Amino acid sequence: MKLKQLAALVAGELVGNGDLEIRTVASSEMAGTGDLLFVLEDKFLAPALSSRATALVVAATAKVSGKPAILVKNPRLAMAQILPHFAPKIKRSAERHKSAVIARSAKLGRRVAIGAFVSVGEEVEIGDDTVIHPNVTLYDRVKIGKRCIVHAGARIGVDGYGFVWDNEHWAKVPQLGTVTIEDDCEIYANVCIARATLGETRIGAGTKIDNLTHVAHNCDFGKNCAITALVGFAGSVTFGDHVSVGGMAGFNGHITVGDNTVVMAKAGVTKDIPANSVISGYPAINHREDLEIQASLRKLPEIIKKLK
Repeated sequence: MKLKQLAALVAGELVGNGDLEIRTVASSEMAGTGDLLFVLEDKFLAPALSSRATALVVAATAKVSGKPAILVKNPRLAMAQILPHFAPKIKRSAERHKSAVIARSAKLGRRVAIGAFVSVGEEVEIGDDTVIHPNVTLYDRVKIGKRCIVHAGARIGVDGYGFVWDNEHWAKVPQLGTVTIEDDCEIYANVCIARATLGETRIGAGTKIDNLTHVAHNCDFGKNCAITALVGFAGSVTFGDHVSVGGMAGFNGHITVGDNTVVMAKAGVTKDIPANSVISGYPAINHREDLEIQASLRKLPEIIKKLK
């Protein structure tokens, strides 16, 4: 594609020759003639300008000289809009791999792709245009919406961890509920989502859950949440919409996290969090307050020396 076509695609401001042909997208280390390079942070601008890339995509506030560029408000968003035009087209040999085991009572929508060694249980429902990658297990009565992607090894609908002590042993509480994953969700590799004890564990539309995350029974996530890898949720955690969670965070059960909250990596969330919060630490508190505490702790050795 020509550079001016890409600029129009992202509604960016073109600097330099718009008739240059862009063949692909590359990193600064690998870029060569015909390559487009995204500058996602200011500190990467200088290396990008000295790279062999033909053109750059940079923030509108950046000062660019000596190389053609597309100036945009949000380079990361521009990357998401441009990359699909250079991505290789995936050819699927079969929409439903012959090794997949699909229950007779399962209901699959149109254009559903089922990978190798997938197990689809009784009364499972899968919406149109959803992709189920290899080795996924969908237990009975799970519902997955339209345009979802479930990556390899995910387990959806496993029993919630429900037990009660009965004198000398743990008695299992039957898990009668289900899991509902709404439209446009993406569930990454080896995520485990437990069915509800009663009712449903719900993943709201547009939510993305990264690798090796555990979602316990009766959790209820709002729309467009972003949960990165290795996060652990106890039962009945409720999210509002647009909640973002950093890697390795942990959540106590039966708490609510309000809309637009950001939970930093490795935070331990032990109580309800109001909307529009930014929290970190263990137990998780306001992020700015946590930073002040950490800064104070670093001064302790010096203070102790002075006291001796």
